[in-house]
Amino acid sequence: MEELVQKVAADLLVLLATVVAGYVVAWLRKRLGVEGLKKIEVELAIKQELAAKAVQFVEQVYRDLHGEEKYRKAAEWLAGRARELGIAITADEMKGLIEAALRAFKDEFGEQWAKALTSN
Repeated sequence: MEELVQKVAADLLVLLATVVAGYVVAWLRKRLGVEGLKKIEVELAIKQELAAKAVQFVEQVYRDLHGEEKYRKAAEWLAGRARELGIAITADEMKGLIEAALRAFKDEFGEQWAKALTSN
């Protein structure tokens, strides 16, 4: 009888350990998922801020350039700052981020932006 009780207790302990391990794994997955998502959000915010700064920089320093040349300078600046911060960024990402930043500035400053471009 004592053997049976010990066997049942051992089986219950194994079952309990399995359930607890399952909950721990689920909790870790959830926790790491949230942390990973936060990291991605922070990295995207940094990239967007860098792209906005790249557009501002190029508009101020390279007023005489236009179109593709101006984009190339902004992309070079953005790539350099991202590299300094240890942030990986692809050419497609850079293009999208710079275009989005430029669109945001044009939307925000609208008419003033157009006047500034035509006066140059």
